[in-house]
Amino acid sequence: MAETKIKLSKSAKQKILIAVIILLIVGFVIGECISVLSVNIETQTATATTVYDTIETRAVVIRDEKAVGAISGITIPAVEDGEKVNAGGEIAMSFSSAENAERYSNFRVLEEKHKYYTDLENTSIGNVTDLELLEKNILDDVNSYIRAAGRNDINAADDLALNVNDDLTKRAILVGETVDFSPVISDIEGRISQIDLSSCKPTGYVTADKAGFYSKYTDGCENMIDYSKVKSMSIEDFNACLNNAVSAKGSTSDGGKVINSFIWYFACVVSAEDVAGLRDGYNAQVVVKSTDTELKCTVVKGADVALSADQTLLILSCNEMDKNISSMRLEDIEIRVKSYTGIKVNSSAVHDKDGEKGVYALVSNIAKWRRADVLYTGDGYVILSYDDPDVQNGIKLYDKIIIRGRDVYDGRVFA
Repeated sequence: MAETKIKLSKSAKQKILIAVIILLIVGFVIGECISVLSVNIETQTATATTVYDTIETRAVVIRDEKAVGAISGITIPAVEDGEKVNAGGEIAMSFSSAENAERYSNFRVLEEKHKYYTDLENTSIGNVTDLELLEKNILDDVNSYIRAAGRNDINAADDLALNVNDDLTKRAILVGETVDFSPVISDIEGRISQIDLSSCKPTGYVTADKAGFYSKYTDGCENMIDYSKVKSMSIEDFNACLNNAVSAKGSTSDGGKVINSFIWYFACVVSAEDVAGLRDGYNAQVVVKSTDTELKCTVVKGADVALSADQTLLILSCNEMDKNISSMRLEDIEIRVKSYTGIKVNSSAVHDKDGEKGVYALVSNIAKWRRADVLYTGDGYVILSYDDPDVQNGIKLYDKIIIRGRDVYDGRVFA
């Protein structure tokens, strides 16, 4: 059977071609409409961020301190690490044997625990009446514990774990839970009664020559430089201190030391160019890298340098003190010379419009121009001014800044 072929007329072919073209045009128009109405944009909420011009260096810590003098027998501290001591006060005790020293130390620990739980039982939650504040303290201590554990600071982690435990107990009492301390107190009293205190009393004491701050940590660098001459020390003096600090071996078993002045110093050698933003007498924030501790310091010497100088010995004083600070000797630090507070955005979000810099903010699905000054330029980002009363249409906190989008312009509507 022969196949039948259908032959279209010329006019039919033209009609089909026209229909295809119309469909393509309609499809293109629809696609463009969808593209216009559903542009994929990304925004960022404008929040304030602070960055710094910094000097990063290694510093030696210099204090007015004196190691506890040696006495015969086994020596243990008579005060807690970080505790203030009075002139003439007992700071260390000696014993005839290590066994007696251990038994006496255990007795003191049990006494402290007994006092703690008795006070907690008698005073309940003490002065804590704000549950929200207490829970914030718990969260802060947990976060600090994680950071301390991460940097392997065992002493700080132990202290923070105790703080968390104490606050959790107080929280339980505050919300009405019954906490029975009697079993713990009875156990402690039983253990105390088993210690024959008369047979393990100290045979001698070490007293403080001056009032100060006790630290159980010593490293042999307590007298590496005359404290009274810190402000006149030279770069050569610093290098000698640095060598001593590098080779120092810390210990917490040699009787400890007494820090006689709460004012102490960071000493470091830095480039003369780095201190251009500082002056002697200026205040500066210093961050200790090993612990992320932020300290308020004052530039004592080294910021006002001669034009011909390449280096300078920078000395900063500080009057903050705790048991962690008292054990610092050689530290990597960050000196914050100048701060910049503004809105941090990706550099690509900044545009030029009529000779001015700024960004676009999304307001009710409409792109609005926000003029801003670039305060600081970092690696792939900038810090922009905000809430400036002298700038019309400037960035405001919590603006939705457009950081990614196609064909963004002032007044454009986004679906």
